[in-house]
Amino acid sequence: MASDKRPDPTLVAQRYADLWQAIQFDDQARRAPNEEMELIDQVRNALDRKAPNLLPESHSRIANSFLVEAVAIASDQTEILHVRHIDLGSSHGLKTLRQSWCDDIVLTQSLRREAETGLRFRHPNIIETSALLRLEDGRPGLLMPWHPVTLASLPSDQFLDEQEGSMILRSVLLALHAIHQEGLVHCDVTPSNIFLRENHFERSMLGDFGITIPIGTRHKDIGLERAGSPEFAAPEQWRGEQAHPAQDIYALGKLAEKIASRIAERRMIWSELIERCCQTRREDRPQSAWEVLQMIPE
Repeated sequence: MASDKRPDPTLVAQRYADLWQAIQFDDQARRAPNEEMELIDQVRNALDRKAPNLLPESHSRIANSFLVEAVAIASDQTEILHVRHIDLGSSHGLKTLRQSWCDDIVLTQSLRREAETGLRFRHPNIIETSALLRLEDGRPGLLMPWHPVTLASLPSDQFLDEQEGSMILRSVLLALHAIHQEGLVHCDVTPSNIFLRENHFERSMLGDFGITIPIGTRHKDIGLERAGSPEFAAPEQWRGEQAHPAQDIYALGKLAEKIASRIAERRMIWSELIERCCQTRREDRPQSAWEVLQMIPE
């Protein structure tokens, strides 16, 4: 029967001190800095080779560079893993398919297409795609910076002031302007895809290019009968019509409605903005993100 006895902390500390002494000194002579770093790298490599045999399954390794910390978000088909770079210690998000869908060609192609789209952008208000990796079982993995807080994840009783709400909207509109300039429609502007950097609302970012398509195309062109969130998708998007920037403007209006509900005291201009953006007919809405930017309360 395996023992549950924990290692003696004093013994562990002594062994660590002995290891550090061996790294820093050759007998009594202090090693040169480059020698120290070389030894540290060798120790790290030795531990990394041994670690997969010691860690639980949840700490599996990806691309020989990342350890899985946890499954942060899981849907029916995809999951976002919280991973840590082995050498740098930095945190990242990794979007991949769930094991049960790993052989689905359509989903695999969709994730690769999302990576190709994300890699086109380096913008302060867009979640960047860092790389497309391959997991050991063949699944593609979309690597991105780790930003765990979204607008949707804020507590329901957390209020914003009008300036904070305006900063979030401005950030999203600047992101949409860049996306539309590239000839694309995001098609999924929802609170779950608005990532917040702590309380720096002016640095809010738009992410997730899973259903982004070129202007003038339809989602059925990529094998999707219908795409978007029912609460935020414009009526014509939900009907499967050709993508147009005004569809993102409709979703932006719905997003502004959610933000406004968190603002205790807001001016009438919020209601006017929401009404203009959420018109049922596409031609009755503002036609560009830049146009809406001029309407945001100062």
